[in-house]
Amino acid sequence: MMKTKETKTKKSDELEDDDEFDYIKVPPDGGFGWVVLIACFLINMIIDGFLYAFGAISDDLKQHFACKEWAVSLVISIACSCYLLSAPLASALCNKWGCRPIGIIGGIIAALSVAASVYAPSIRIMWLLFGFIAGIGMGLVYLPSIVMVGYYFEKKRAIATGIVTAGTGIGSIAFGPFSRFLFDKLGWKYGLLILACILSGCALCALFMRPLKPIRKRRILEPIQLLDANTEPAPSTTSALLNENKEIGASHSSHEDLNTLETATENRLRANSAVSTKSRQSIKAEDAIRPMYQEDILYPGNVQQLPEYQAQPDLETYVQETTKVPETNKPTAMKAFWDTFLAMTNINVLNDKKMSILCLANICSMIGFYIPYLFIMKMAINERKIPEHNAVYLLSLIGFSNTAIRFASGWLTRIPYLTPLLANNLGLAIAGVVTLLVPFCSTYRLLVSYCIVWGGAIAFHISLTPVIVCQLVGLEKYSSALSLVFMFRGIASLIAPPIMGAIQDYTSSFNVPFVISGISFIVSSLLHFVLMAFTRQSTTNSKKKEMTVTTTNV
Repeated sequence: MMKTKETKTKKSDELEDDDEFDYIKVPPDGGFGWVVLIACFLINMIIDGFLYAFGAISDDLKQHFACKEWAVSLVISIACSCYLLSAPLASALCNKWGCRPIGIIGGIIAALSVAASVYAPSIRIMWLLFGFIAGIGMGLVYLPSIVMVGYYFEKKRAIATGIVTAGTGIGSIAFGPFSRFLFDKLGWKYGLLILACILSGCALCALFMRPLKPIRKRRILEPIQLLDANTEPAPSTTSALLNENKEIGASHSSHEDLNTLETATENRLRANSAVSTKSRQSIKAEDAIRPMYQEDILYPGNVQQLPEYQAQPDLETYVQETTKVPETNKPTAMKAFWDTFLAMTNINVLNDKKMSILCLANICSMIGFYIPYLFIMKMAINERKIPEHNAVYLLSLIGFSNTAIRFASGWLTRIPYLTPLLANNLGLAIAGVVTLLVPFCSTYRLLVSYCIVWGGAIAFHISLTPVIVCQLVGLEKYSSALSLVFMFRGIASLIAPPIMGAIQDYTSSFNVPFVISGISFIVSSLLHFVLMAFTRQSTTNSKKKEMTVTTTNV
């Protein structure tokens, strides 16, 4: 009887502790995180380098299988689309079982599928092995490499993201010439087998994705009050902090900050939503280390500039308030999986007109995105009669300028009046105009100039899209919105390359695909400018409403 009483007392104490404390994981911003960062860098370098180098090796597959350009283009389009479309699945799997096992499995699947595709008897089997299965495998290892950056880094997130995404550029610089060298010296089968072995290195890198240990933090519980429009909320530490932020914002109201898309009212609403009193359950230890419950896990920018971060007194409280675990009366064994999968496929985000415009604009940009990677080398060799050993470096030049601008984009958007959205729009416009001029690039020097300019211009679009999404919808809906953008990109990536290949087959020229690609970039840029105008109009309307409310209260 005494033991039973002691057990009951112990259980009741644990329940009280659960009500009083949350478990959270605090990113170390260094330490073992640098090892994880190197591993993620290598994964980005291998995966993206491998995919972007396909244009340098696709002619070998075309000759071996005696197929048309559209058929061989479909191989890489399926791979790239599965790579993007698998994001919700990969996110849900990582949330349930962790990034390490999913990354290892993804790396193994990708490597084995690419290796098996060497023995494909037809191009259709190549679509299945190299395209579908390997594409999903690459998605399963790529997404954990992005998640782990946000998992291990908070204050140094922007620097860490820049280092990891530099792997994409370095991969595209190195893999094109390297793949061509392997195929020329060993033949396409042995060359592809060696590339498959390199892909297997992603599984080794995933071994370093060690989960963090959670710590306990006392919950800040405030009484829930039903307030009418004329009632002032009770003061608290958090509300005092918010009021201080509001006063600071008001003192500078005459100098409007054009580097943000949200109004002061929207920022306060986002901050208030992050610190509002919740009658929620405490965060359990097992949920604290699940990455996708952290709202900013996929955000690549400077977290300290987010209104949700600035509204909190310290990093631990910010992590506590932005770790959201959906509650349910009857939790199941797969709850962590379905929580994330349903959130990442939440199409209700498209009810926001701004998100609808953004998704449509990204479809247009992805129609043309892979065309330079796939066709610029072929055009140089087959139509401009440029030697292969020179033409292969065109892909490297794209990677070089792309990497440089990705690093610089964060600093460039700090220039007054140059918002992330405006930089994105200008980059797309420049990319479109120079791509339209490709049919007139008759010499190697002109093609070199095109690759340098296009690689740098399109880098703004790729690197700044996540920041733009967060500014449009806020941190709470960020992961869902970004997932939808990538899904629409995946759909466009599936359809566009084979259609462009079919056009090349019909016209026997690469000029028309490049013209269509340039038009798609320009249309995407125009849609982004429409988004900018729509956002400014919404900002103006919000300010008018705020002034009306203020006048009424006075």
